[in-house]
Amino acid sequence: MSEVTELIQKEDVTEIALQFTDISGILHSLWIPSELFSKVAEGGIHVDGSSIGMVDVGRSDLKLMPAVDTFVVLPPNLFTQKVARVACDIYEPESDRPFELDPRFVLKKVMSNAKKSLGSSAKYYASSEMEYFLFKRGENGDIKLLDEGGYLATPPADLGVDLRLEIVKNLKNMGVLIEKHHHEVPPGKYELELGLELGIGVDGSDAFRMVDTLYLVKFLTKLMAARKDLIASFMPKPFHGQFGAGLHTHVTLMENESTRNLFYDPDGSYGLSKIGLNFIAGILAHAKALAAITNPSVNSYKRLVPGWEAPVYISWGRFNRSALVRVPPGKEKKTRLEYRPTDGSCNFYIAFAGILAAGLDGISKKIEPPIPVEEDVYKMCKKDRVKKGIDVLPENLGEALKEFSKDKCLQDALGQAFCNKFLELKTKEWADFNVIVHDWERKRYLDV
Repeated sequence: MSEVTELIQKEDVTEIALQFTDISGILHSLWIPSELFSKVAEGGIHVDGSSIGMVDVGRSDLKLMPAVDTFVVLPPNLFTQKVARVACDIYEPESDRPFELDPRFVLKKVMSNAKKSLGSSAKYYASSEMEYFLFKRGENGDIKLLDEGGYLATPPADLGVDLRLEIVKNLKNMGVLIEKHHHEVPPGKYELELGLELGIGVDGSDAFRMVDTLYLVKFLTKLMAARKDLIASFMPKPFHGQFGAGLHTHVTLMENESTRNLFYDPDGSYGLSKIGLNFIAGILAHAKALAAITNPSVNSYKRLVPGWEAPVYISWGRFNRSALVRVPPGKEKKTRLEYRPTDGSCNFYIAFAGILAAGLDGISKKIEPPIPVEEDVYKMCKKDRVKKGIDVLPENLGEALKEFSKDKCLQDALGQAFCNKFLELKTKEWADFNVIVHDWERKRYLDV
């Protein structure tokens, strides 16, 4: 804490944003003067949990406890004053008992379970490729994609590069190194990657710390875009008839920090250990239910449709980008799995927890995965898919929620109280969508 106090004084920080996510993954901020940070870090500060859907109004108070090790000073010129940011845990209002609906607590709990089943030296690493769109507003207030560039487009076709360079520079100054960044396949879409391609993550952050960082990246990207009169969006599918944005998630299990990759076995099938193969099998076994938490919005399922390079079919392959899970190139520390459905509407804490819980179930039950599919599943006919036992993800949020409500394993791992609240909120979201009359319906049925 003394180091943070010194940093506040050295950087002349005047305000601190205490940040946390609600169940849906929306980032919330409570601002306090820097003079009060030491006091808040020691005793916490209360917020109204009912106003963000986490508790009922009858027991609305919750306590924020700053995770001091996440404290970081934000870049200058974003605000009129010098501002810092810190991630927070959520506690019950008058105790030191963690709030069981806190997404940060849920991930912490599942990672603790991994150590119980795999040994205290086991560590879970995960990161997502941060894909986002940039929009500009037209004269009539409508939004348009920033450019018409394609995959790995070079400036001047890539109009998002200047903003990315600023984001990368600012993150580097805050101790966050972006491995690579580029223009993605569709117009106006870009990617920032803090992936596991170079090993266990360039700064050694485990999955828990990485989620804190991913929310910082998302927050900074949206804020810096807004300062340039642009809109940065992680929405899965902004427009019909165009590609969407996913956040492909890379995961691995390591032993003793970085000594041994538990997924790697040079003599194993496909270069994978039994643990790695069982982990894949667990994900595939829970894939339909897992979709509810890795793809938890109505819009998610507009992206997860055949024909748009989105992972729809429940299968795995070594380098196959049409599979739900693939094993990218990489040996030893670089061995990892890529779970491809995840999108920007998810709560990263919950998505990472769910992926781990599904994989751990595969390990504990020693589930064997099917033979990997190296063909393009998108081009495979239904008869061939059925023959190979390739199932499909839910077609909409309603179907995904039904699958999740039946998956006792995932619910036990995430916590029954959390899952009940999640299902309550998301079922309401699905019901609200279903009663709205859309333009498509008027064009189709108005009969003018």
